[in-house]
Amino acid sequence: MKASASSSGQTNGDGAQLFATLAGSPHATLTRLDDQPRQSHIYPQHNEASSFYYLHSGLVGLYYLQENGKVCLMRLFTPGDFFGFRSLFGDMFYHCSSRVQRTASVTRITPHQPETFLQHYPALNLFLIQRLAQDLAMAEKRLASMAYERSQQRVLTSIRTLYARWPGYDFTWREIAEYAGCETETAMRHSRTLRQHGLLPLEFSAAQG
Repeated sequence: MKASASSSGQTNGDGAQLFATLAGSPHATLTRLDDQPRQSHIYPQHNEASSFYYLHSGLVGLYYLQENGKVCLMRLFTPGDFFGFRSLFGDMFYHCSSRVQRTASVTRITPHQPETFLQHYPALNLFLIQRLAQDLAMAEKRLASMAYERSQQRVLTSIRTLYARWPGYDFTWREIAEYAGCETETAMRHSRTLRQHGLLPLEFSAAQG
């Protein structure tokens, strides 16, 4: 699958151009939030959605808190990405939490009338629909693999996916486990076996020593 600019860790040019069209918008209030520290929340799960966001720099993770208390890393956002729009224009409540993975600068976009906001920006509307479709396809593929893959294969797939799509970021064992849907200790144990068989990407081996 061809990687988008955003998935390869570079700025998403289309997103940047579309964000520029919102400057001075009479239909929304834009608030710049610079230098948000690692582990801080942009918004928590289940809160009422009143805004969506644009990422200028850094890295932001989308996390889902399950009923059993476990946290699952769903996806990561890189510069040029919009996030939070599914909840704002759909459920009206944030279905996941967003948390800063690497010091980030974002703009909070608060439409005055969410139900009609996108009618004023058809190009942005189309872009968000396309991103939503891509995210859904990725989520369905991941869900299907988790249903039949054993935990060791899930750990291998997760490590390869994370380091291919978001190069330059050193993922913690906890983040890898959250993405693989297993315990941290399980991810560490399987990685030792995978390393012995030479199956792990060079980027991961270098980061983990």
